Amino acid sequence: MVADKRCENGHFIDESWDLCPYCPAEESEAEKIPIVRPSRFGSPDVRTAVPTTPAPPTTTRPAPAVPPPPTVRRDAAPVQAPPMERTVAAAKITSETPANKRYVVGWLIGLSGTSRGESFEVRIGRNVLGRDRRSDVVVNDDQASSHHADLVFRPEEKRFILMDHNSTNGTYVNEVEIEPRRDLVSKDVIRIGSQRFLFMPLCDEGFYWDDEGALK
Repeated sequence: MVADKRCENGHFIDESWDLCPYCPAEESEAEKIPIVRPSRFGSPDVRTAVPTTPAPPTTTRPAPAVPPPPTVRRDAAPVQAPPMERTVAAAKITSETPANKRYVVGWLIGLSGTSRGESFEVRIGRNVLGRDRRSDVVVNDDQASSHHADLVFRPEEKRFILMDHNSTNGTYVNEVEIEPRRDLVSKDVIRIGSQRFLFMPLCDEGFYWDDEGALK
């Protein structure tokens, strides 16, 4: 059953109720006021309404005073904000810059052992051959010294020169030991220990890098 009676505050209540249980009790109601409500068994159900204590008044704090804006003199120069700090990426200077870049001038091709079928770049200047892992051409052989030999390309002379670096077992070109250096030509076979490498030049008298990196 839907209640169709409303109190002064708009609450829906039963028609037999004389006071709205949802409205707060007035301050004058100091004593408990009986409220008559219908009972399921037909007889009125008398309950006692307990007066509610009114909530204390809300104290409103005054808003903090806002200071007035500073007075700006018309003849004063405008104040500029400090410049923003920015991180500027600087160009990294390395040995690979165009002025000092070591261009490829030839290759060594592995013919035996673990380097068989591998190619090693030969660049302008000195190229170290040896067992040391930091070498330009790593020779995986127990008979090779850590720094076994140097392969040097001189661009001003267009020459490839192989030089033994006081190795214990010597350096060979076409099975002939060099003492202590030898110019290389295309398809010379270099042997260090049991490892053999085929020399293939890129630059020669008619094909080389100039000072600006152009191939002529």
